[in-house]
Amino acid sequence: MSGLGPLTLREIKKWYRNPVFLLTGLIQPLFWIILFGSAFDLTRFLPSSASSNLLDGAPTYITYIVGGVLTITGLFTAMFAGTNIIFDRRLGQMGRFLASPIRRSSIVFSKIISAVLRILPQALILVLAAMLVPKGLIFEHGFTILDGLVVVTAIILISFIFASIFSAIAIRMTNMNSIFGIVNLVNLPLLFVSYAMFSPSMMEPWLSDVAKYNPVSWSAEAIRTVIINGSLTGAQWHQIGIWLGGLAVLAAAMILLTAYLSEKEIRE
Repeated sequence: MSGLGPLTLREIKKWYRNPVFLLTGLIQPLFWIILFGSAFDLTRFLPSSASSNLLDGAPTYITYIVGGVLTITGLFTAMFAGTNIIFDRRLGQMGRFLASPIRRSSIVFSKIISAVLRILPQALILVLAAMLVPKGLIFEHGFTILDGLVVVTAIILISFIFASIFSAIAIRMTNMNSIFGIVNLVNLPLLFVSYAMFSPSMMEPWLSDVAKYNPVSWSAEAIRTVIINGSLTGAQWHQIGIWLGGLAVLAAAMILLTAYLSEKEIRE
């Protein structure tokens, strides 16, 4: 994909050379942990035994939701990958790209890859913050390098899925308000119709059944399983393999679709 490397580097430079954009992107995940994790901790009203059962054995509510917050951070950041395509079109950059000998898909995938790379430092800051807040993240059963790979893999896959989806949507758009409207329409349903913040036992049965098929749930549950349990059983690894496999298949499908649409639909 000719031109992918330089275009991706360009997007990364735009990110870290904008102090406001850089700081807000790094600080925003802290609000989810510090504010949401503390304010909505319903387990403080329950006996410790009931809380443990409700949270699948997690020692604290923040420990339980870290996997969901990491997933939602990837989701929300990735959703806006397509906005840079519209910016380039409206500011005239797209025309210069199309006049150069680079593939159209490289233009789009530079936005997607840079969005995914921006998510990783956010995730690291979020985990460190979660460990420092009162009643925060506790690795009660340890945390290995393999567990860390599961976390990173889940974040990358969920980010690629939604960055690809919203980039594909943005390919033929010229109105920034349209992509913002679509993002605002789908982000909260994706969040609340999932297991990101609440366990299945805390949801209505019909809502829990729908959430099973939400890729946000797959990512959150995969991360949550390694954080809570540490050393996993064979059955738990099998289940994580199913979740990550589903995310990988969906990510591959979205990447192929986005590549196809990029080459066929980008005209100006």
